[in-house]
Amino acid sequence: MNPSLNPERKRGRNPKGPLFSLRKINSDGEVGRGLMEVIVGGLIVLIVGSVFLHVIRLGWNMYRLNSATSVVAEMLNRARDSAMKENRKVNVIFDADENKFGIDRNGNGKLDRNEAEEIPEGITISDASAISFLPTGALPPKAKPPRIVVSNNRDSRNVSVSSAGSIDIE
Repeated sequence: MNPSLNPERKRGRNPKGPLFSLRKINSDGEVGRGLMEVIVGGLIVLIVGSVFLHVIRLGWNMYRLNSATSVVAEMLNRARDSAMKENRKVNVIFDADENKFGIDRNGNGKLDRNEAEEIPEGITISDASAISFLPTGALPPKAKPPRIVVSNNRDSRNVSVSSAGSIDIE
């Protein structure tokens, strides 16, 4: 029988349901998912996933920045301790152009390959400078207390050295 000639269909009742339905009845009698439900569900998953990835990426960048800042402060502490133990002047050299830093162990005023430590990718240091520690652990007289800025593309941290030689991370 032609569905358009069915008298039940003309009166607004449809015993067999619409001709084209996005909902299918399973063998258990349950209704399946519609196309709009699937699209909306997919969009929600994509939005939540992108927010989650953004938060993870921000956390990873902050971790790398904090890690690099700690490495710089640790290197300065080692240089200060070395100056006091060996009773000699020790320099820490920062080379922003080469993205390296390290303790000048041989006292030649530059970083050799075995003295340099690379700064992680995406992390930068404010400028090229050298920090000297005297055998007392303090900075030389009349030396301006240095402030090293370690930064990534979003945040920055400061490592400062007081004239007495104490190292602080801000």
